[in-house]
Amino acid sequence: MANKEDWLRAVWNFTLWLWDKIGEFAHYCFDKLLAEEVHFSFMGGFFLFAISTLMIGSGCWAASIAISRRHNGKLHFLLGALIPLLYPFIIMFAMGLKGEGERRKLLEEEQKAKDLAAAEKQKVLEIQKGGVKAEVIETSEFNVEFFKKIARDAEGDKAGPWKVVFAGNEIKVLEILEAHPDLVLVEMLGREDTKEKIRIPYNRIDSWQDLNSENS
Repeated sequence: MANKEDWLRAVWNFTLWLWDKIGEFAHYCFDKLLAEEVHFSFMGGFFLFAISTLMIGSGCWAASIAISRRHNGKLHFLLGALIPLLYPFIIMFAMGLKGEGERRKLLEEEQKAKDLAAAEKQKVLEIQKGGVKAEVIETSEFNVEFFKKIARDAEGDKAGPWKVVFAGNEIKVLEILEAHPDLVLVEMLGREDTKEKIRIPYNRIDSWQDLNSENS
């Protein structure tokens, strides 16, 4: 308790000493101004104060907008102070969220992939000729190399057909046309024994079974 009182007394004494020093400095400045007959322009001081306040306020406004949108606050503070009011007003409407373009592009690509998969599934449902459920042969190696390898037989002729379970639907693939990084273009047997071309994303394939090996 005694230590606390000593600390408070020391703080109070320091405050009194500092106040005295400030008073002495103020009297010195006032006497100096009177001795040199310096006259203070209240109008000039008011304009200086107003302009400084406007610049600082404009800079803070611009910085707050920039920070809220993940941009450099210090840079936009300076620009806002140098171009008062106009600069923060412009960026309030023109400045976008940093990284939003990349995020939107990624979302659009993901949505396109989902739409493609949904469209292919719908197409399979429309042209599929019902069949017997195939025995599921799962593999984690559905990629460009896999389909280039099975597209041709040992003699170099076109291989096939295959029984494929794709997006929960069973189809009969007659020929592998092209293998791409994310999907394979095939020719399948559709309604009334017609031939249809569809694209099958690798991540939608449940199984891929060679009918020739099944019959042999």
